[in-house]
Amino acid sequence: MVKSVPFTEARVRTLRAAAKPGERVEFQDAELKALRLRVSATSASWYLFKRIPGGPMRRLLLGSADDLSVEKARKEAIKAIAKLIDGRDPSAEKRARKAAAKRESLTLAQGLAIYLENRDSLRPATRTTYERDIRTTFGDYLDRPLADLTPERVRERHRLRMTTGARASARVAHARDRKRITASPSRADGAVRALRAVMNYLRAERDMDLPDVARKITADKSWGNVARRKRALLGKPLTEFVVALEATPDDLPPDLSGTQRDLVKLILATGLRISAAAGLRWGEVDLDAAILTVPAARMKGKRDHSLPLGPGMMAMLHQRRADPRGADSEFVFPGAMPDIPLGRLSARFVARLKDSAGKPFVWSPHDLRRTVLTMLEAMDVSAYALKRIAAHSERGDVTAGYLADDVERLRGPMERLERAVFGGAGGVVQFRASRA
Repeated sequence: MVKSVPFTEARVRTLRAAAKPGERVEFQDAELKALRLRVSATSASWYLFKRIPGGPMRRLLLGSADDLSVEKARKEAIKAIAKLIDGRDPSAEKRARKAAAKRESLTLAQGLAIYLENRDSLRPATRTTYERDIRTTFGDYLDRPLADLTPERVRERHRLRMTTGARASARVAHARDRKRITASPSRADGAVRALRAVMNYLRAERDMDLPDVARKITADKSWGNVARRKRALLGKPLTEFVVALEATPDDLPPDLSGTQRDLVKLILATGLRISAAAGLRWGEVDLDAAILTVPAARMKGKRDHSLPLGPGMMAMLHQRRADPRGADSEFVFPGAMPDIPLGRLSARFVARLKDSAGKPFVWSPHDLRRTVLTMLEAMDVSAYALKRIAAHSERGDVTAGYLADDVERLRGPMERLERAVFGGAGGVVQFRASRA
């Protein structure tokens, strides 16, 4: 049973001095029954212990005895009792104050840095996209508290990014970068999704009281919902594109023309994403088995991805390997320096590729990926083989889960693809007959 004591400053000092190591004792105030003092050998704290009519007993921490005098503790206890009677929860209010202080002490820039630092699984391209979209759409909020980004403000900024580009709000390094920002529903959607990912991470991992910033956009169905792009090079455009590509000369500064040419040829022969193909290392290419394997770290699906290579690609790789410049680099497609891979295709290189009428092709590396998959499907390559070639997820597909990974099964389709794109004579590996 809790002992009732008429608390005074002298009595509190006596009770604390008498506390034994490893023991924790609680005393009740003889004047205010709901006030308790919990004492141990190392500390003493004031609590309110009170039952509200119709509810359970509540224990609320008022503060340390080092900070609150007896008189102050009684006043705080009376205030807390009044709040409880009014239906307010002092503990919840205290948590809310702490959460608000936490939100206001962390800026969007700091939150984004925490998210990117701790999400090791994000691909470099994803990190770059998230940071770019947040800087171009919510740049003026980077140095402001996270609490300023309410669902209403996010919806308004999303609308401006879709319709006007919201250039004035962007945080960019140069004025020319600001001029490139245009109205874009896809970039508006991407910025809000990136912001929501940051907020969700901080809410889950840092216990921060943050709202679903996309809630208003979802409620009034104002997402951009940009249709999936279908652009590809097929038929005559593809033929002319390949002619222009193969006519590109070997490396000429500052373009690395031949390196970019060979990278594009590899994408056209494999359907790889440019992020996976550009960073290809010689250690990832088995020149004897004619197979390349992109490690999980560079794959969107976070799984190693192996593909067989046709004779044309093998000839190109052998030629690059024999070149003295290639021998000095661990990368198949080195950039300006041999110890770094080619970053992206230069505007000068892209503009060099023109059709028979002298007009530049309208294309992107991902258009070539769509071209490859469309051509393979037209060759009646099975849907499961297409998935393997594209490295698309098979999660949720029970049948695909039963199929063993067999890279040689893909050799026939890949060599047919190479021949359809680049032409050439000679035999092609046939589709493998089912084993008995």
